[in-house]
Amino acid sequence: MIDPDRIADYIREISHEEILRRFEKLEQHEIRDKSAGEMVTIADIEAERQLTRLLGDLYPGAVIAGEESLADHPERIKDIVEADLAFLIDPVDGTNNFIRGNDRFAMMVVALQKGEVIAGWIYLPVSDVMADAELGSGALLNGVKPTLPKPPADISKQIGAAHIKRMPDDLKEMARENLKKFLKNSPAFCAGYDYVSLLQGKKHFSVYFRTLPWDHLPGSFLLKQAGGCSRRLNEDEYTIHVRGKGLLSTLTEPQWHQVRDALFPGRF
Repeated sequence: MIDPDRIADYIREISHEEILRRFEKLEQHEIRDKSAGEMVTIADIEAERQLTRLLGDLYPGAVIAGEESLADHPERIKDIVEADLAFLIDPVDGTNNFIRGNDRFAMMVVALQKGEVIAGWIYLPVSDVMADAELGSGALLNGVKPTLPKPPADISKQIGAAHIKRMPDDLKEMARENLKKFLKNSPAFCAGYDYVSLLQGKKHFSVYFRTLPWDHLPGSFLLKQAGGCSRRLNEDEYTIHVRGKGLLSTLTEPQWHQVRDALFPGRF
């Protein structure tokens, strides 16, 4: 139904043409505020526009939307959910990092059928790392199936990527205190980068409170296809249909319960 390799090629091509060539070369007039604390650049806009065009040529009947177009037309998410084939694009995940000259940014795409993810891609342009997967086929890192490592049994040896800024105050304070139990908290402030770090075994878990679909559908899907665990904090599956808050991703299911209970004891 879809050609994942060709789509991966498009992602690489557009990332290099519209994003990487502008890295550390942005002019001030190419950056603007989108909302409080959120920035958008010419790279975000042009990468989304060009990838939308290429995917539209390849799949004329598909519904295609990206983070930037959905910011202007949020009602289009309904079309994504209902379509026989849809693509959801995050052209530059980690835009603030990109603006600062930090290499922790990514392009992310998911393909959906009636709202269910059937394929996903995360590309890190600077390091040229492509993570992709089709439903039921396992995840790939640059064409090779990754083997997720067994996480340390002792949480004091685990490295996390916990993004606590957007949590309610009570959860934020609980998480901030309980993160001291772990070896290190090293959030990339780029979901795509953190999910690839999990696939590479460089980090052992990630946790977020705000869970926008273009930010987390690709990584959650890829991690589960690789054999990991990614669920909402109340143990619900994370899908585009569920609007609840909070998402915890780990390398194994037992670790998921271990980390959730260590961070938020008695809360879920």
